[in-house]
Amino acid sequence: MDSGMLFDFDDTLVETTIYFDRAKILFAGIMKELGFPVQEALEVLDRNDIKNVRLYGGFLKECFPYALGETYEYCCRKYGRAYSRVLRKEIEGLGWWVFEQPVSLIEGAEEVLSRLCGKYPLFLVTKGDPGVQRDRIEKSGLSRWFEKIYILTEKNSIVYKKIADEQGISPPASWLIGNSMKSDINPALLAGFNCIYVHHPCTWGFENEEPVGGHLSIERINDVLKVLGL
Repeated sequence: MDSGMLFDFDDTLVETTIYFDRAKILFAGIMKELGFPVQEALEVLDRNDIKNVRLYGGFLKECFPYALGETYEYCCRKYGRAYSRVLRKEIEGLGWWVFEQPVSLIEGAEEVLSRLCGKYPLFLVTKGDPGVQRDRIEKSGLSRWFEKIYILTEKNSIVYKKIADEQGISPPASWLIGNSMKSDINPALLAGFNCIYVHHPCTWGFENEEPVGGHLSIERINDVLKVLGL
């Protein structure tokens, strides 16, 4: 079997979480103006967001906007403030704004893919709302570097093993590159892949986990080339 390289998409090759973080900052400002405890509101927002991910069975685009609206309603009930449907819609609009932002490549992403293309078969493995992901991948211009693109509802070791079998690659001779310990590194390690963890300062806390095995850590996507001696 051959070697191959699997790449994560969001926050590995393109910026994603920075837009969610900007929406949260705007939301925090609204909560402060309304007199609600900002830290509590952000903690409840995070819980609601995770709840919705589980409720909808994946990272569908409705999860975050609805979590914002639910959090506003929760705060109104808890602190006995007047609830406004109009304001809730505006607050949910912060979540929809995230998906309207232009696709921004992480510096060095295209160079890495262009250097690796032809040396390894490259595969993109991402999860999220299928429509959103397809659109973002197309707009990124990166699809041309990949032999196959997988858009998943969940990433786990079984999925990674199936991809390896489907593509005829050997996990012990192959690499997974991603920024999430929970979704990228740990399940790929369990599937037998070599893994490179790419640090991203804005990774969502929900994606944090302790590593289950040995892996390499790098600060920038460009450092993949150094790891591989290219």
